[in-house]
Amino acid sequence: MERLKERALQTARRVGKGAAALALHYSGARQLLSAVQRRAVGGRRVLILSYHRVVSDFSEEAKRSLHTLNIEQKTFRRHLEVLQESHDVVSLDDALSVLQGTRQAARDVAVVTFDDGYRDVYTHGFPVMRDLRIPGVVYVPSGFIGTDRRLGHDRLFAALRRMTERGIAPMAVGVGNPGERWLIDAFDGNARPQKALERLIARHPTPGLFRLADVLEDRLGLGTARSPECELPMSWEMLREMDAHGIITGAHSVEHTVLTHQRLDEARREIAQCKAAIEKGTRKPVRPFADCNGFFSAGVAEALKAEGFVSAVTTEDMPNAPGVDPFALKRKVLWEASSAGMLGFYSKPLIACQFEDTFGMLALQKPVMGARPTNFGTERPGAGPGISAHA
Repeated sequence: MERLKERALQTARRVGKGAAALALHYSGARQLLSAVQRRAVGGRRVLILSYHRVVSDFSEEAKRSLHTLNIEQKTFRRHLEVLQESHDVVSLDDALSVLQGTRQAARDVAVVTFDDGYRDVYTHGFPVMRDLRIPGVVYVPSGFIGTDRRLGHDRLFAALRRMTERGIAPMAVGVGNPGERWLIDAFDGNARPQKALERLIARHPTPGLFRLADVLEDRLGLGTARSPECELPMSWEMLREMDAHGIITGAHSVEHTVLTHQRLDEARREIAQCKAAIEKGTRKPVRPFADCNGFFSAGVAEALKAEGFVSAVTTEDMPNAPGVDPFALKRKVLWEASSAGMLGFYSKPLIACQFEDTFGMLALQKPVMGARPTNFGTERPGAGPGISAHA
């Protein structure tokens, strides 16, 4: 019953948002609101978009992976074509120049970015970007590139979904503490696997989550499962080819680590290692950084500056205006459903409203803020006894 209620609520929200987008788009209110906001911020806005995976078939891929990271190739192309109608799509360096006032823009500008370095971005996203002559940034966790390793959140999601499908409770899966406590907390309120994953990542240190993934895979018999090639990381050769077409490589930590969960000295070490590895692999300097999970702090920003980075992006869903902190740049995270209208199909008015921040201006959606305190402490957040496969 709870699942039915949740689906009914999701459908009602989609229908309401789709209907509002149609009204705003065809009445001209969307364009009027954009003009008002541009005037209010004293200059052109900079929209930074974030995607993760570009897949050939969304429905099929949703059966085996975290669907909220995926967008189908044909939908992705539609997004970019609509984006080009309202924005000048530029490189990140050009966008930063607009924000700093050293470059003029005739209209709002946009930057296209990808997180995590999935191979299907090269296979399905890169051809679209190349065809449309659009530059961009791929933010990669350096420890995965050129390997067959799966990202921690993909491994955890597969395990959490298997637990749900089999009806295995957190106390029954046998991971020991602190993992058992983490799982109980994550599944509180009968949460679905995606929500449970969000809670784990937001609340616990990344190294502990890798250990939890190891034990869960062992307990659930998932450790020998072969990953689809498209879900694996890109190679350095792929990144260098994309760079030759204007899609540069940015840093996203070594192990896809939420740095604000780590002590500052550990965060500094990981930032330096990530930068060195990417510069060796791409044979070029790396200057942009993406904060994992969108969390950032003043201490992490200073560590990035010390290593020669010039910008860092979050996942705070707002446009950027002149004067924004270049180490707290806002980004809009998009996936397949971001442009699904009233009937569940692609809606141009809806994605146009997304790009113009129409719903944000009308307070119909609120950004999740990413600022966190700097962790100077000697204790790791969430630290506790090790998770043992033999618990």
